[in-house]
Amino acid sequence: HDQFETHGRQMEAGIRSSQRQTATVDPIKNTEEKVGRNDPCPCGSGKKYKRCHG
Repeated sequence: HDQFETHGRQMEAGIRSSQRQTATVDPIKNTEEKVGRNDPCPCGSGKKYKRCHG
């Protein structure tokens, strides 16, 4: 019985310490210019974007 309580306390301590070490991550920003639905597809197929990759 004591082993379970000890293990439970160790688990809680580990969870608390890992929560404090959480890093913030910057969102990924799209650097590509937005493609219009009727513009040529940037893949080079010659099709409209909406018919190819849209």
